[in-house]
Amino acid sequence: MWEDLKRSWASGSILYRLIYLNIAVFLTVSVVTIFIKDEGLLWLESSPKLKVLAERPWSVATYMFVHETLWHLIVNMLPLWWFGRMYQAEVGSRKLLSTYVMGGLAGVATVILAVNYLSSFEDYTNNGIVGASAAVFSIMTAMASLHPNRKVNFVLFGTVQLQHIVIGIIIMDYFARRNHALDVMIGHLGGAFMGFSLVHLNMRGVNLSAPLEWLFDTFMRLIPTGGSKRFKVTRGKKSSRSHHVRPKSDDQFNSERKENSNRVDDILDKISRHGYDHLSKEEKEFLFKQSKK
Repeated sequence: MWEDLKRSWASGSILYRLIYLNIAVFLTVSVVTIFIKDEGLLWLESSPKLKVLAERPWSVATYMFVHETLWHLIVNMLPLWWFGRMYQAEVGSRKLLSTYVMGGLAGVATVILAVNYLSSFEDYTNNGIVGASAAVFSIMTAMASLHPNRKVNFVLFGTVQLQHIVIGIIIMDYFARRNHALDVMIGHLGGAFMGFSLVHLNMRGVNLSAPLEWLFDTFMRLIPTGGSKRFKVTRGKKSSRSHHVRPKSDDQFNSERKENSNRVDDILDKISRHGYDHLSKEEKEFLFKQSKK
């Protein structure tokens, strides 16, 4: 089982890595807080108090990976997995990650503004801010905004449009929290509005998450990828031997097969990060030819 988890982490998409990261943080916090009490979930949770935010500004990012209970974790990871698969298939892993983070940032910003500037939220000043809910709401509304009329089959309700599912979730969340958890509800709405805005602005040619995606790309370029290096080396070997007309030796055949396999992996990784439309014409043709073998 452990080997399967390691393989899925190494070859899996951003979606699964987000889920694994949330689970890992939950387990770590659960174990450590047994020995360390009253430490604000290891200083990872955020707060609407400006003084607390000044002491731990990083919490506006870390809070979206922290959950207080196992049930809290489950009710966030299930919709993340369900909506995330559809959304990632449409826009790629990079956009999924930026939508998650942008939704989380919008959620915490909405709570901070509401608690500090709206009198009806004064009772929530001492509440901590934790959970991936705002980030998940962002992905849900982004997917529903992208394909509002996509139909999904439910056992009890039959065929339902994606937009109606998300609207129903938002309405139920409102009635469930309006009397005792207004701060949580307003954070969810902030994340949902961010997901809606990202898609509709992008349709007009405005990529609101461009700075964040640039940051992700810059970070990824700093991480060496063995597959890409192997591909470059073997590609050079291939071109130096292309003038020979004699039959390929076993070593040449195996080397070329390995080269093609590495290149397919690189292209699939590019699709996972940026989507199929970001491939060049030559990459699309190469992938098509390899799929026919």
